[in-house]
Amino acid sequence: MVLLRRQELAVDVEFYALWAEDADEADPGESPDPVEEGLLLSADRHLCIGTGGHTHQAAFVTEVWDEEPPQADVGAWEGSADAEWYCRSGEVMLWSYGGPSEPAIELGRSDTWWRVRVQVAGRRRVRELAQQEVPVGVERFLLQFWPA
Repeated sequence: MVLLRRQELAVDVEFYALWAEDADEADPGESPDPVEEGLLLSADRHLCIGTGGHTHQAAFVTEVWDEEPPQADVGAWEGSADAEWYCRSGEVMLWSYGGPSEPAIELGRSDTWWRVRVQVAGRRRVRELAQQEVPVGVERFLLQFWPA
């Protein structure tokens, strides 16, 4: 297995809402409901990601692999979930109610079904801190993609 690309992103989260969309299909007028329970929910066009804080900036590491990567150290993460998702353009945008985060996640392959794994740490802590301030980088995500 080979890691094809890795990106680090700072993503603004508003109203607990965070989702990924195919960059070519993003519609700012259409947003999914926040994930209230669990961590990841695959929908028709959206890949919804549960978050612990109302308003904060989350740290994301995204990885694209040529096949399923090994599970990261389970003890380092508070939660993990998997889904299968189709991306037509080969580029993914992370969104919250304030709009998309830049830059796009480059998958490197269009018209592909992807397996997606998301892992999160700092969820409990960001929930506490977000009641008093706008935390930066407390909630951390690892988002891994590989062809289904």
